[in-house]
Amino acid sequence: MIEHFAYGWLTPALALALAFLGCLLGTYLAGRSRGYSGHHRARWLTLAALAFGACGTWLPHFMALLGADVPGTVVRYDVTVTALGPGLAVVVHCLGLYLVGFGRPSAWKILPAGVLTGLGLTAVHGSGPLAMRIAGTVGYDLRQLLAAAVAAIVAATVTLWCVTVVRGTAAMLCAAGIMAIGVCSTHYTVMASVRAVVAPVPGEIPGQSLFTLLVPVCVVAGVLLSGLAYSTVGLAVRQDTAREEALLRRARDMYSVATLTRAAAARQLEQRQRDRGDAAVPSHR
Repeated sequence: MIEHFAYGWLTPALALALAFLGCLLGTYLAGRSRGYSGHHRARWLTLAALAFGACGTWLPHFMALLGADVPGTVVRYDVTVTALGPGLAVVVHCLGLYLVGFGRPSAWKILPAGVLTGLGLTAVHGSGPLAMRIAGTVGYDLRQLLAAAVAAIVAATVTLWCVTVVRGTAAMLCAAGIMAIGVCSTHYTVMASVRAVVAPVPGEIPGQSLFTLLVPVCVVAGVLLSGLAYSTVGLAVRQDTAREEALLRRARDMYSVATLTRAAAARQLEQRQRDRGDAAVPSHR
């Protein structure tokens, strides 16, 4: 069996904190998309998918995996399979957010998008055990894996519902907390379905320890979080500035039209008064 808390509550606490930060950032970005349409909305939804997928889902999954251990064997991970996780997480969140992010939100859009995203997230959380290499074999209990898929679908549906409905800082904080609990619950439900059988194998176990990947993952995560935060602030400022400039141009145009209209009206009034004055002067022969 796999021990999931080899370092106590340190890794679950870090995973929950990272999931909260990623989901909070994703909720904010998805909320910003409501004020735009077309490719501008797609840009915000893509940034939200990066936040939800890479920072709010895969990074906590990786951190929680650090606490997974199999007694009696060294645990290594296939780097290629491990690297597929964040890409898959971003793609499935993109699909879900695009389905619910355009048009009017409705249950008929949120429920199918939640099922699709939840199944994809089950694959994301299952990619960790799939990449695991031990002196023996690693498999899944299908019934518990099905329960994990149901939990992932529920968590994904709640997430998509929150990003389409939630407004306000307090509501976003509460929604991010609920999403973070859903992410971590899905991870440990998937991991509970994993079965490890230790058996002697010749030679060394291939792969890398997650601790050797910790530094590059942290660097990439830091760059990604910084980039998302910068793009969030910078893009929001640029778009707000462009909107204000457009309003100022429109106000100037309206002022110019109003000034020309008043000038034309004044000339017409002056011309009428002049005509009345000419008509009032008697003619002399």
